Amino acid sequence: MLMLETKAVFRRKEPDIETTNCVVEKVIRLSGAEFDRFSKNLLRDWDFIRDNPIARSYDEEGRCHCLLVVGEGRRDGVLVNSEGGSYARYSAFVPNAEALLSVEQYSALAALNKKLVTMVDTIAGQAGIVSPDGRGVINLHDWGEMLDIDFATDSTLRSTVLDMLDSRPEIRDWELDKNELTVWRKLDDDVLSGENISDPSTTMTDMYAYGYTWDGMIPLSKERAFELFDAGHEVFRLYENGAEGVVNNQADIQFFKGMFGIENPAWTKSEQEQPLQAFILNSKKYEEGEAVGEWLTFPSDAETLRGLFERIGLDNPNKMEFTVTALRTPDYLFDAVCTHDSLDDLNMLASVLSGMEDYEIDKLRSILAGGICEIEGYADGLNNLLHPDNFDAFEFIYAHDEDALGRWYTDMHDEKPENLSFAEYGRQCAEKEGGMFVKDLDGYIMRIHEEFAHAYGGEIPDEYKIVTDALRGLQPKKPERGSEHGSKEKPSVLDEIKESRRGSLESKNKPTSKSQEKDAQNSKKRKGEHDL
Repeated sequence: MLMLETKAVFRRKEPDIETTNCVVEKVIRLSGAEFDRFSKNLLRDWDFIRDNPIARSYDEEGRCHCLLVVGEGRRDGVLVNSEGGSYARYSAFVPNAEALLSVEQYSALAALNKKLVTMVDTIAGQAGIVSPDGRGVINLHDWGEMLDIDFATDSTLRSTVLDMLDSRPEIRDWELDKNELTVWRKLDDDVLSGENISDPSTTMTDMYAYGYTWDGMIPLSKERAFELFDAGHEVFRLYENGAEGVVNNQADIQFFKGMFGIENPAWTKSEQEQPLQAFILNSKKYEEGEAVGEWLTFPSDAETLRGLFERIGLDNPNKMEFTVTALRTPDYLFDAVCTHDSLDDLNMLASVLSGMEDYEIDKLRSILAGGICEIEGYADGLNNLLHPDNFDAFEFIYAHDEDALGRWYTDMHDEKPENLSFAEYGRQCAEKEGGMFVKDLDGYIMRIHEEFAHAYGGEIPDEYKIVTDALRGLQPKKPERGSEHGSKEKPSVLDEIKESRRGSLESKNKPTSKSQEKDAQNSKKRKGEHDL
């Protein structure tokens, strides 16, 4: 896939790249043919070099003063330092010199270029997040407000953005409807060929609201599940606790009262560490039949949360008309937080974790994986554990077995019992301390003392509280004239599930049968996750 075509000067096995700071005193513009002759005969005498002498070759800051030679219809250029001569005693190739000149010469153009490039880069990078089929929706009005550009009236800039999207290899198509720009990313060939497996009657937001959060699954209605199962696709029953089970026959679809899904072959898990996120659902709209929600990434602040509240339609500063239906977490927190945790608790937890060193994270992972202490509650219990008075009660050592532990203690104390091997010495130390090895981390964790304080007095510090201020900033909306309450239709899939279960959003179902329990365990192994 062609990303960029340019020219460069390569050198073989250079240990580093040496550069010189330069100041362009003057730009010399030649015809295309003359520039071609010059660039192939740099050591010849040239009148334009002799007629444009540079007063000094280098200044007191070590910068080289030179000419920039460009040619008509040629993208690249050549820097020349003649040191008073009429030929290019010192020269350097400058790729894309014309574009560089245009941007550098006009500061307003440079600022606009930066804005448009940032916008297109963001759209191209995020366009596939909204839908598994590679579709993303962008509001040009919102972008215009952020960049101080009026896309509605400036057709030239609007066309420029669309032309820039056309040049991006990640984008296969786009569609503009007033201020709403829909962009489709290119997917793998096996996804683009054959039938479209997505289901227009249900969305990823519906799935998140239901309680299932894995982005590698495309949500399906019961009718679409029947169609794809009969066509030979592997279909899954999705559970509200984040697990899933394979559909083996039509009866599995007919009598299941939840949502269905099919794996998205284009999905790949990010190699970066998953941040702590909560899916916040407008509970009032949900009860009216509309799933409106959005992911909040922690740590956050009241202003960001208020913006999210407004986007999902919250307008009552005196009521918490929202609920958390799903969480995304780093792997080591899968079983340590839950959807009943307050947003303030989750925000505090993420804030503390963001300031921890790798060693401290490994120490926390070891405590959680080893079960060396019992943590009361979920996020609030973790916040209590991470208070320095409590966290310092544990010692973590990078030692994967008894031999490594014995060597570590020998290095620490500069001695070891002569009649013991390193492994035996390490075993005795572990038994005496009551420590344990955590294989996945190649580490050893022990508890130094048993005292465990209830930190913060049961109250979250003000610096981490975001909900109250976010709600306080909401502006109540006046009902529109002639509007009818509850006039929107319910999403067909959620309508079916709610009618069959009549369950509450506030409680997540645990496995209710042996088959569902088995499905839950298999899904954990397949995705490398735990139930929330």
